[in-house]
Amino acid sequence: MQGKKKKEGLTSEEYRQQARDEISKVKNEWKVFLRTGIIMSAALIVIIIACVAWFVSNNKVTISTTRVQSAGSEFELAAASKPNSETSAGVYDKLLDVPQGTKSSIKNQNFLATDGSHTSITWAITDDSNMNNNTEVGIEPGASGKMTFYIISHKEGALSVTLDLTLTGYTGEETAATSSNLQKANQRAQQLLEGHVLLFVGYDSDARSYKGWISQDAGPWSMTLDSEKAVLSRDENGKLTWSVQNAKKDTAYPVTLYWVWPEILGSYLVKDQSSIGKRPILFPEDWNDGSSHLTELPKTLFKAMCSLNDNRYFYWKESEEFAGTVTEGKLNQMRTDFNPVMYGTLAVYYNQADEYLGSNVRFIKLKLDAQ
Repeated sequence: MQGKKKKEGLTSEEYRQQARDEISKVKNEWKVFLRTGIIMSAALIVIIIACVAWFVSNNKVTISTTRVQSAGSEFELAAASKPNSETSAGVYDKLLDVPQGTKSSIKNQNFLATDGSHTSITWAITDDSNMNNNTEVGIEPGASGKMTFYIISHKEGALSVTLDLTLTGYTGEETAATSSNLQKANQRAQQLLEGHVLLFVGYDSDARSYKGWISQDAGPWSMTLDSEKAVLSRDENGKLTWSVQNAKKDTAYPVTLYWVWPEILGSYLVKDQSSIGKRPILFPEDWNDGSSHLTELPKTLFKAMCSLNDNRYFYWKESEEFAGTVTEGKLNQMRTDFNPVMYGTLAVYYNQADEYLGSNVRFIKLKLDAQ
């Protein structure tokens, strides 16, 4: 009771400072691990392994220096190969037994693509490239980046490809990690991973806003990509589809995925940066049935964020305390009228989730299946 009276006596500015101190505390704890951990110098507790995997009907593929030909398949998936590099496989690729893919070249651009014997390839994971991270310190709350893969058409005319992205967390000691002793993270950590490391298909750098959320909690949306009027869409059942009406044979169509680990809960809640500084905004618009839904808050997201079952966003030890503190009504209030006093009590559970991830996840695999 005495604690409650003390909190009620704080001013709005004191609560803002309290929230800033909490964020600083979490970031400092991650930096301590950076200094004392065994992982390579540019990476923090989570090392990302990004791999592209797909299942197509072809059983024979031939490669020439100018194009890829596939028997029985309408497309291939590929990652760009670095110039003068033997492989774009990462330093941790063997831990998850990810094949390297087959070299090919289309219009003077080098790729690592599928063939009849390989089912996946990897992007480079090095001490200066973790999912093409935009920050120097590696993967941590507040980090972001983007990755590009390619859909190579083997036909003329309409082409449609169904995509499925899976983010999986693993545990294991860095110095002795192998494919045999890596274990999947526990169910709670896996759930939180899916709600804290987010995937999108678009980003507006001027507005610091993301577009086209790829998540179980996302709503339907449709986005026209820059390349040849290709369309990437997500339906109300969560099906993710890339399509183009007039595909050109032996053409590589790029698809860029943007990822972000929101540093604070506010990135989910607010419509502009007036309350959270220069941090990214995930959903700057409210749901409107007449819109494309690319930048809109999903209709049921706040309800999902308050759920006591399969919660992807908050971590708590006492469920009754959490249920009484974090409610759909309070999250909606933050969106319409940001209250720093109320926000301070909500954000604690989001920061605790980051801490739980830091203690229970060591490696992450991002897998893309396509058919």
